[in-house]
Amino acid sequence: MPEFELISQFTEDAFAAEDRVCERPVCRARIAKGDPCFYVGTVDPGKPGRYVCGPCHSHYLTMPATSVRPTGRSVPQPQLSHTFPDPRTIRQTVNAAQRKSTVNPPPVIAFGRGIRPPSMTHSTGPDIAIPSSWGQPSRSSGSGYSVNHVQYGTERERWSKLSYALPPMETITLDISAVHEVGARRKGHWVAIGNIREGKKDVDARIDAPGLMDIAFDTILPKILTFGAGFPWRIEEFVASVPYFISQCMVPSKKGSKAPTFKTKQFALMLVVPEAQWNEYEEWVEKAEEIRQVTARQVQVQHRVETTENVSTVLQSASASTQNLTSSSAFESTKRSHRNNLSTTTTSSSLPHKKLAVAPPKALFSSPDRSDLKEALRSGGSATNFDVAQVLGTYTENVHFYGIPTRPLADILKNLNYRSFKVEPAQAIIGQLTVNSSTRSMLGAGGFKTAHPGWLSLTPLVKSGLGSVPGQNVAVKRPFHKVFPSASSLMYKIGRFSSIDEIAKLGKEANVLYWAHSLLQLTYAFIDHCIASSEEPPPFDIPRVRFVDAGLAISYSQRDSKPTKAGSKTGSSCVGYLVEELIEGGPDVFMKFIHNMDSNPLLDHDDYGYEVASFFSFTQHVQYVKTGGLAFISDYQGSTELLTDPQILTDPSVGQGKDLFGEGNMECTVSMFEKQHKCNEFCEWPGFGLVPFATTTEDESTEETEAGEAGCREDGPIAS
Repeated sequence: MPEFELISQFTEDAFAAEDRVCERPVCRARIAKGDPCFYVGTVDPGKPGRYVCGPCHSHYLTMPATSVRPTGRSVPQPQLSHTFPDPRTIRQTVNAAQRKSTVNPPPVIAFGRGIRPPSMTHSTGPDIAIPSSWGQPSRSSGSGYSVNHVQYGTERERWSKLSYALPPMETITLDISAVHEVGARRKGHWVAIGNIREGKKDVDARIDAPGLMDIAFDTILPKILTFGAGFPWRIEEFVASVPYFISQCMVPSKKGSKAPTFKTKQFALMLVVPEAQWNEYEEWVEKAEEIRQVTARQVQVQHRVETTENVSTVLQSASASTQNLTSSSAFESTKRSHRNNLSTTTTSSSLPHKKLAVAPPKALFSSPDRSDLKEALRSGGSATNFDVAQVLGTYTENVHFYGIPTRPLADILKNLNYRSFKVEPAQAIIGQLTVNSSTRSMLGAGGFKTAHPGWLSLTPLVKSGLGSVPGQNVAVKRPFHKVFPSASSLMYKIGRFSSIDEIAKLGKEANVLYWAHSLLQLTYAFIDHCIASSEEPPPFDIPRVRFVDAGLAISYSQRDSKPTKAGSKTGSSCVGYLVEELIEGGPDVFMKFIHNMDSNPLLDHDDYGYEVASFFSFTQHVQYVKTGGLAFISDYQGSTELLTDPQILTDPSVGQGKDLFGEGNMECTVSMFEKQHKCNEFCEWPGFGLVPFATTTEDESTEETEAGEAGCREDGPIAS
C-alpha cells in the first residue's frame, strides 16, 4: 500500500470482491477477484466516482488536479482523563441531523475536542481522497462535523425539499388572448387584436395573480410585438385581466359531503393594450400606409423613366435605318458604270432596317411628370436605401438536407419504419443554406421559434418540391429560449439551445409536419371519393390547400487543421434548421384559422378567410371520424393556399401519460370534440355522409365538458 491512496469519502476495501472491469474509459482492463481495486472520487460530490485498477490508480496519483489526505493510522494516543458526553445528547444531535435525509449517510459520532474513548481503535485502511474544493476552514465544531462535511448541509436541504415537496395535483387550463380597450359605449370594452390567441394547460390551480400575469406576458407579448413590428410599444402600460379565483373550481361533493371537491376548468386570460396606446398604433399604421403608397408611386415613376430611355433608343435606331434607306436609293440612281465602285465602298455599312410593324405607345416616350421625376431622383439617388445591416447579417452554411416526405396513412400503418420522421444519413442531400439573420428582416417570432428569410441550393437538385431550383426562397426556423437581463425586465434577448437540444426540438416539429401531410392527404382522398360517387356536385367549392414543403437541415462544424488532443471530437453537428417553403405575401396574408383549444373557426363570419376556416373545421370532423376519434390536425394557420406550423391532437387514450407531438397537443380538445364542434355547410352536405353529433342541453353540456376536461388533465401528457 502506498502512503496515499485515492478513494471516496465513503470508502470500501481496496480489493475487488468479485471480477470486474476497470472503469477508466481508456483502460477497461479486467480486475480479478482479490486484486487491488481502488475507488477514485470526483471533485463534484454529486457525481459518482470510478473503480480503477492499480496502474490507473497510480496514474491518478500523478495528476496535478488530484488531492489526497491520509487516513487515520494506528497511532498511540495519549490517555486523557476527560469525561464522556451524555449519550442522550449525542443521540438527539445525530437524529436532528439525519431526520429529513433520504439517503443513508455514514453514522455521525460526536466527540468534544481531545475526547477519545479508550475502546475505540482505528483499523488500518486505505487513504481517502478529498477534492481540493473541500479544503475550506471548518465553520462549525462541537457536533462531530469536520472540514470533510462541508457539502452535508447543502445535500440534506436539497433532499429534504424533494422529499416533502407536494406535486401540483390541481391544475387549470388557460385560454390566453390579446385585446385592446375601446370606448365605454362598446359592450365588453375590449376588442381582440388580430388572431392572437393561445392555450396553456397544466397550470397550478393555486397560482396567484402575479403568476398569471407572468404567464400572460410570456405567452402573448412576443405575438403582439410581431403583429405590430416596428411600432414602439410601451410594454410597461400593458395590463393582464385576472378573472380567476380558486373558489370557482370548488364544487359540492356528489356523495353529500360538506367538503367541496376540486374540478378543473378553463379560464380566459387577456393581455390588455390601453386605448390611448392602441389609437397611437392605428395612426402609425395609417402613416406607414401613406409612406408605402408614396414609395409605390416612386417605383412607377422610375419604371416610366427606364421605359422612356428604352423608347429613345428604339427611335434612334429607327432614324438611322431611315438614313441608310435614303442612301441606298441614291446609289440606285447613279450611273451603272460607277455601281461596282460604290458597292465596294458601301459593303461595310449597315444594312437597311425594315419599318416597324407597330408603333410604340405614346405613353412610353411621353415626358414624365416633373414633380414625380424630381421625387424619384431624390429617392433613387440617395445612398441611405442600401441596407448594410442586411448584408452583414447574411451568412451561408454547408448543410445536410433531409426532406420531409408525404406518405399515405396506410403505408405508415403497415411499415414500422414509417411511423415517424427519421433522419437517414445515407439519404442526405448536400447543399448550401444562406440565412438573413438581421432583426429587421425577421419573418416573425412565435412562442419558441424564430423565422428568417433564406435561400436553399441543393446538389443535385431534387425533381420537385423544396430544393428543385437553385437559390429557392425559404423560411428558416430555429427554436429559442428567452433570456431576461433582470428579474424585473419585460424585454428579453433570444438565446439558442445546445446542438443536441436544438436538433431534438426541430425533430419534433418535423415529425408533426410529417403526420399533418398524411392526415390532410387522407382527408382530400375522402372528399374526392365522395364527390366522384355522388350524383350531384356539392353546392360549394372545395378549397385546395396544402402544408408547406419542408425539411431538416443540419450544419456540421469544420474539422480543425491543427492537431487535436487524444480523445477530442471533431466534425460534430453544431446548428440545426427547419427549412420551409416560403409563404408569399408575408404578414398581410398570414392568419390563424383554428387554434388548438377549440374545434371551431377562430374568425368571425364577416372576416376574410372565414369560409376556408369553416372548411378546416370540416376536415377535423372528417379526420375525427376516419381515425375513430383518436386524432386530427389543429392550429391551422398560414395563407388560403399554404399552411405551416400545424399541431397533431390525440385522444388521452393514445398518449397514456406520454408526451406525444410536443406541448401543443391539447388532448382535452379531442375528448371534447363531439360537444364543441359545430357542423357547417361542408359537414351537412349529404354526399359526405357525416352524421352530426348528438346535441345536449346547456346544463348537461357544461357538466360533461368539465368532466371531460378533468379526465384530459389526468390522462393527458405532461409537458416537458
